[in-house]
Amino acid sequence: MTEWIRASAGKEVAITVQRDGNPVSATVTPVLSARPVMGTDGRQATDAAGNLQYQDVGFLGIGAQTALVPQPASTVLPMAGENIRQVAGVVFNLPARVVGVAKAAFSEEPRDPNGPISVVGVGRVAGEVAAMEAVPLQSRVATLVGLLAGLNFALAVFNLIPLLPLDGGHVAGALYEGARRQVARLRGRPDPGAFDIAKLLPVTYVVAALLMGMSALLIYADIVKPVNLFG
Repeated sequence: MTEWIRASAGKEVAITVQRDGNPVSATVTPVLSARPVMGTDGRQATDAAGNLQYQDVGFLGIGAQTALVPQPASTVLPMAGENIRQVAGVVFNLPARVVGVAKAAFSEEPRDPNGPISVVGVGRVAGEVAAMEAVPLQSRVATLVGLLAGLNFALAVFNLIPLLPLDGGHVAGALYEGARRQVARLRGRPDPGAFDIAKLLPVTYVVAALLMGMSALLIYADIVKPVNLFG
């Protein structure tokens, strides 16, 4: 049947299918489409230069159509919460994901499309979306707004990691100071005073160095092996 479809590009042909035990007759017109040339090993064939090979043949199939469906305002907060949950999952597994990015950047392994990317990667994705002239402008704008919102959610969640110099580290220091004063008050001891956060400067330097190293790695990976979201 595959060979019959491939040889019938642009021709209206009759076809009969079984539906609920009953024959149904219809006419179909396979479209001319570039399809992969498959080798004897079941993989797509390549030419002498290593480029994947395609041939124009008839193709018959079904595909999905997309449409913008307006949502009520009541869906905003649940969607924002789901986005934050997903970002938190990425941040929680950040060390392992960064290792995966490093392996992909220096080997033939593919990049994880759900992994972390740098500002270079975000700019590349935004450029790809903006250049999709076949996609309606409204859809492109919606995608770019969603990308911007997701980036802000990611920065917000990442900034809450309880390590200096991130804001989460300052929050953790303030909570520790408040807890220490509360414990002293319950025990009838004098106020221990403010916590000297400068004692954590060595940790701050280590975290800052790790963040700069991670940023450099992500920028390099987004240049040599960018994330491909749209095929």
